[in-house]
Amino acid sequence: MSKHLINKQENWARDSFRGFLYTNNENLIALEEYPNVIARKDFLTLAESSSRVALISGGGSGHEPAHLGFVGHGMLTAVVCGDLFASPSTSAILAAIRLVGRTNKAGVLMIVKNYTGDRLNFGLAAKRAQLEGINVDWVLVDDDIALIEEENQRDSSVGRRGLCGTVLIHKIAGALAEQRKSLKEIKEVLDFVLKGGHLRTIGVSLCGKAALPGEKNPVFDSQIEIGLGIHGEAGRRKVDLSNCKELVKSLFENYLLKSDHKEICLMVNNLGGLSNLELGVLTRDCADYLSEFKPDIKLRRIYSGTFMTSLNMNGFSVTMLNLENTHGQLIVDLLDARSEAPSWPRNRGADLATFELFKGTFGTSVKEENLKNSDNYLKFSSIDSSLAVLLETSLSKVCSGIIDLKDYLNTLDSVCGDGDCGNSLANISETICKHINEKKFNFDQPHQVLLELSEIFENGGGSLCILLSLFMSSATRAFAAKDLKVRNEQIFWIKRWNEALKMGIDAVQEYGRAKPGQRSIIDPLVVLNSFLEGYLKSYGTKQLDTKTLLKEIVDLVYESAQSTAKMQPRVGRASYVDPSLINSPDAGAFAISSIFTSIYKAYLMNE
Repeated sequence: MSKHLINKQENWARDSFRGFLYTNNENLIALEEYPNVIARKDFLTLAESSSRVALISGGGSGHEPAHLGFVGHGMLTAVVCGDLFASPSTSAILAAIRLVGRTNKAGVLMIVKNYTGDRLNFGLAAKRAQLEGINVDWVLVDDDIALIEEENQRDSSVGRRGLCGTVLIHKIAGALAEQRKSLKEIKEVLDFVLKGGHLRTIGVSLCGKAALPGEKNPVFDSQIEIGLGIHGEAGRRKVDLSNCKELVKSLFENYLLKSDHKEICLMVNNLGGLSNLELGVLTRDCADYLSEFKPDIKLRRIYSGTFMTSLNMNGFSVTMLNLENTHGQLIVDLLDARSEAPSWPRNRGADLATFELFKGTFGTSVKEENLKNSDNYLKFSSIDSSLAVLLETSLSKVCSGIIDLKDYLNTLDSVCGDGDCGNSLANISETICKHINEKKFNFDQPHQVLLELSEIFENGGGSLCILLSLFMSSATRAFAAKDLKVRNEQIFWIKRWNEALKMGIDAVQEYGRAKPGQRSIIDPLVVLNSFLEGYLKSYGTKQLDTKTLLKEIVDLVYESAQSTAKMQPRVGRASYVDPSLINSPDAGAFAISSIFTSIYKAYLMNE
């Protein structure tokens, strides 16, 4: 059965109205006698003004934000909402007309969707209001084009249904009313749009009609339905869904476009259950279709969002408003006019024929030679050829070591993660090996190697890769040129790598929030940093040859990585896992240990 947030079904709509008013009560108000009548708070001022036409719309609930979300300055004066998918009563509509029109000499215009219940109830209310001396008229919105083919084959007195194009009519009428246009003038513009066939909407459902409370959820259908009504009425036809781009192409070519279209406005509408991610793809494909296949059509405005739903239907509608006519520029200006209605979008795409991406190289590393004239340019230390060879050998050895450990690292990661740590690091290692073969590293410049590695890790995916990218990027500053005369001495480079470690650790702790003892890559790195600091302080009394020093580092880092098996995780996904289930080292910490083991092996090879 379908599940909905509901108390009593008979009060569902009115409970929702009250929730809406709680968040919009600065500008909107509901009638005590008819809580389904919602109006602008300044309606009394408007009603006493003889120069501003009042606008009323409405219909069944379940289409929110239509219509109550479009009450406000620049749009509707009041709306009358019925129960779920049901027309509001004549008495409620008449109350709304009296509220905004009894003392309003400018008159009342009702904007009604073409459904039998709405036509009858709004029509009867209008007739009764006219008997009371209220100047009231209406326009009927019938923008659904799914049934055009069927109507051409038979005599239909029902006509086409009113869909999301109604929202554009609200906006056009509202802007005209704010300009103090007369009831006759407003109706003339709207009749031109509606009766001239300039407004066209097609709806698509990805899974049939929305399930109402108490109904069974729709049976999955591999096909999509084109032309489904917003109350669950059957669609025009069912088709297979290939992809969004092909679907959009079909909708434009089979339903929306006519040969005389030169300038248009689009409204891409979520019927309730479409994700924002999908809506973005749909909007992009609509604009791109016109750009690719109909470049002579100028897309003046495009609106995308949730405007008129069918409860929670997983689907959408596309509305096209033809602007290539005598009122084209006027309509664009009316759409652009200010509105304070809660659900009218504050942004829109303007004249997409002029759309272009800002050109620049902001995603590309700035070449060092282009920075040398900058006041903030840092000069970096270089190393002699023997150290450069050692650095290259070390990096190659590190990558091969990580690749060999791929399965083991995955196993360690699967204890408390998604088990892909080894895959991620192995893929990055293969990329690094490719860069080495293509001579993309300048091994005589450690800072350039670190920056290049940082960019590679940045695109590796996952938190560990980002942390390592952050570490290396931050560590780069440690190699800014200082005393170049001593750059080849052991102590000089120990200081540099010690500074690099500290800078990298500080950055990881600041942004990753990891601390020592919380089972992460921080643990072996902090231990190593402390060891190097101690070594530097005792230098002169305790001097080790490079080979012995590296061996001590390897043993120290390995022991630190192993000790993470006994730590209670406080960061990352491991922090969500029962600590009693974790009895193996952290995958990232073990990878750090592997790196220093590989560096030691590379040193032995270059002795």
